[in-house]
Amino acid sequence: MELSPPKSIKRNFKEIRAVRQDNNNKTVYEILTKNETLTKNDQKNLYKNINCKEYKRTLADLELTEAEFILKCKDPFFAKITARHISKNATRQGSKDETEQLRTCNITAEKCGIFIKNLTATELRPTKDGLIVSKKEMTMKKIKKDCCLKSFDGEISGKLNGFVAAKVAYGSGGHQDNVFEEIDAYGSWWKTYKSQTEATLIILIDTDLMTKFTRLKEKYESEKNVMVFNHVQFQQYMIDTYYTNDSM
Repeated sequence: MELSPPKSIKRNFKEIRAVRQDNNNKTVYEILTKNETLTKNDQKNLYKNINCKEYKRTLADLELTEAEFILKCKDPFFAKITARHISKNATRQGSKDETEQLRTCNITAEKCGIFIKNLTATELRPTKDGLIVSKKEMTMKKIKKDCCLKSFDGEISGKLNGFVAAKVAYGSGGHQDNVFEEIDAYGSWWKTYKSQTEATLIILIDTDLMTKFTRLKEKYESEKNVMVFNHVQFQQYMIDTYYTNDSM
């Protein structure tokens, strides 16, 4: 019996970020209002969930010690506004988005005979002179971090082989420009050092900045082994190109 091909899975990363931001704010609010003084464990949890630099600036601006600040958080309105101000910014937690991008794509990939491994932040880095090195190799060869690009986010094996550079960028601003510059650097590097290999670089970017996305996609259209997709497009490419009834 012939099976129907799988369907692409769609995630709303803008909504995922909004929910995560709301959860970040609630977590900090709960810590601030839990007790009149912070226990060591409370303090540890607080610092883990906030922008510590912004917290220090807030204390300085309000001319409060931490103990005085926590007492003021007995006022739920003060605590809620402050929690929103100092909690971690969801847009700066890109690794969580990238993990979800790769996890989602891998669900479909496995049905097409392709496997996407999520790499750690230091697992495999491209060096500026064309190598791909592990953290251990960097230590052994005394390769400095500033001689490398940032690590690849995923490694692809099976019917398709190569690496993934993944990003999520929503909204305007300098940080989002940096995201596109950073991910474009992978494409330029691959074009320079890996264009004659069988391996493929997938630039995976989910964004509402469509002009930038289209420009990036067009830049690498003529490259046979550099492809730019969002997470839905990448899944559809794998389905259209690699899915067969015996893929699973």
